[in-house]
Amino acid sequence: MGNSSSAIKKVGEPIEQKQVEAPEEVDEEEKNVEEEQEDLFLDPAAEMETGKVYHFQNDDLPQEIAQALDAIFVLGGGVPSSVTSPPEYVKLRCDAAVTVCKHMSGIAGDMPAIVCLSAGTAHLPQLLSDDGLPVWEATASAAYILENNDTIPEEKVFAETTSYDTISNAYFARTSHAEVAGWKNILIITSEFHMDRSKAIFDWIFNAESPSMTSAYKLHYLACDNIGLSEEAVKSRKEHEARGALNIQENLSQKFKSLREVWYFLTQHHDFFAAGKLVKRAKVAKQSDNTTSSLKDSYGAASVAKSEEAVEIAYQKYGNMLMAAGALAVIASTTVLKGRK
Repeated sequence: MGNSSSAIKKVGEPIEQKQVEAPEEVDEEEKNVEEEQEDLFLDPAAEMETGKVYHFQNDDLPQEIAQALDAIFVLGGGVPSSVTSPPEYVKLRCDAAVTVCKHMSGIAGDMPAIVCLSAGTAHLPQLLSDDGLPVWEATASAAYILENNDTIPEEKVFAETTSYDTISNAYFARTSHAEVAGWKNILIITSEFHMDRSKAIFDWIFNAESPSMTSAYKLHYLACDNIGLSEEAVKSRKEHEARGALNIQENLSQKFKSLREVWYFLTQHHDFFAAGKLVKRAKVAKQSDNTTSSLKDSYGAASVAKSEEAVEIAYQKYGNMLMAAGALAVIASTTVLKGRK
């Protein structure tokens, strides 16, 4: 399952350091089951704390929180290289969600929903399917989860395919899914480099005032390691995320406090949701882009390069074949005409 094997082995490392004397006679099978559950989650008697950031490889998600989850939001993070292959760091996010779900299905009876977020990124062109339609980031995440995990029911996996950045991730996750389904206890999973800004955004959007909000959301966060990226790409992305988090905390969250105000911000000011901005963008032949190559790498630029390379190879291979076939057709038709004369 992608990177899950190595990731799961690391879960619960702090607990393994505890000095606990085992009884002299212990049933080995029972002992293994207990240790596996202990590795995944902390003592269920631990006090539930909302808003805390846990870490998939190091910290343990408290059992009390995991058992109460209604849904897990897996943030998208870049252009997939194929329909079933999101970037490596997104695969790890998917693996973390599956780990929680598999464990909870065994002790709580009903696993939480997994919602894969994001249509695409504003920084790179999207992967296209064979019929020329976009392959959404959420589609690739959902496909990766379903094709690598037989124990995850298809009806438990959802795809949010409207958002193009973290703000719209949170907005559409709430308005299209959480509010409709009645989910209140939610775990948000993303990479460590993306966590601070993501937390600032989800705390803002899910606490925004709304007439339909009858009770507060309980948000929890799970960070994954920054795998599959160069040090330079991670550094560039962290700098980008830090600037964005500051803008959220000091500007946007202070100015747009209600859900209606957030909707107004998106539909009137956001480059990918305001009608006027979309029209202007569509009319420009080529967009000016100041994004550095290392930052683009953190949005899946390598996947785009691989996709373009595959198209070029296919074109060269089949293009030459078509040209040869066309030449043969011309020769054949000329021969026939000469024969008629």
